[in-house]
Amino acid sequence: MKSGSWPKLSSQRAQEIFDRILKHGEDAINEFIAMRENESLFLDFKLSSDNGSGTSLHQNDRNHLARAISGFGNSEGGVLIWGVDCRKGKDQADVAQCKSYIVDPRRFCSWLENAVSGLTMPPHTQVENKPIFLRDDTSKGFAVTYVPKSDYAPHQVIASGKGQYHYYIRAGSTFSPTPHSVLAGMFGRRPQPSVFHLFALGYPQIIGTEPLSIKLELGLQVTNSGPGVASDLFMTAKIYSKPGENCELGILPQDQNIWTHWAAFGTYFTAMSKQETRLPPDAILQPFVLSLVLKPPFTKKVDIEGICGCGNAPSFKFRIKKVASEVHKYYFEICTLHMKGLLTREKMQEYQGTFWETEDDQ
Repeated sequence: MKSGSWPKLSSQRAQEIFDRILKHGEDAINEFIAMRENESLFLDFKLSSDNGSGTSLHQNDRNHLARAISGFGNSEGGVLIWGVDCRKGKDQADVAQCKSYIVDPRRFCSWLENAVSGLTMPPHTQVENKPIFLRDDTSKGFAVTYVPKSDYAPHQVIASGKGQYHYYIRAGSTFSPTPHSVLAGMFGRRPQPSVFHLFALGYPQIIGTEPLSIKLELGLQVTNSGPGVASDLFMTAKIYSKPGENCELGILPQDQNIWTHWAAFGTYFTAMSKQETRLPPDAILQPFVLSLVLKPPFTKKVDIEGICGCGNAPSFKFRIKKVASEVHKYYFEICTLHMKGLLTREKMQEYQGTFWETEDDQ
């Protein structure tokens, strides 16, 4: 059973920036400078005090790293790029201006890695540091520190120097010390759940003789990635269209000991967890199975929209869409392989995984 794609959360903006830099390397940093990229809620530029030319991480760099881990970790996460000079532009915003290369970026990242655990309390265990080399000279380049939003905030700076024993948050383009009253409002509550959808692929079936029917099943699941226990779980799914008049598309309720289900007009389906049901971190429940039988002709798109969540956290939407031409292509490729005796179980699962690609948003 394979799981589907994860939803794109607002706090994944920092991850997107980090992934972009890792993918494009020096070109991504050149673009930041060419476009005079602003420092922002998710992005910070820093010069190393000695460009990594010393025998260990400079104390000033340790202090900058400590504030970034505390500030980004206590907020929505962020990316710190080492080796870019940032100054105020015409609009007085802090913008990337020029390069100031890090000597031996791999060594510099190893110093950052070694420093991370001793800079905050509690330590932020998900911080990543990656070197970015110049295309024509791997002896210098940049370093990139990714600090995801932390489930174990607040993080206090414990490194000696400026900012020791302070808590920081990211406010605009700066790391701001945060008073106790603000911290109490942000973190003085029970750990929160984060409930979103997963998909589980069933085993496809070839039914009948020509024209063949292909039956696909997809488990619609909810999971909890947060540190808190979730209650009042729900999922609603809406069928907007099926691919043809000979096709069958339905949503089947599951496990009525856990869920209360209801439907309207044969196209709107809702599941609500019963009062005693709880979803702990990393657990999975399945309120529905989506069943689709494909049989030509295919004249319309597959279009299904859903939303899920729990009573004490944001909800998440997903959408499954496949235009008629894609359904047609999928169906006839499967049938051709079947008629030739080349359709293995593994190949069928691979095709089905491609078919159920989704669009996700918060």
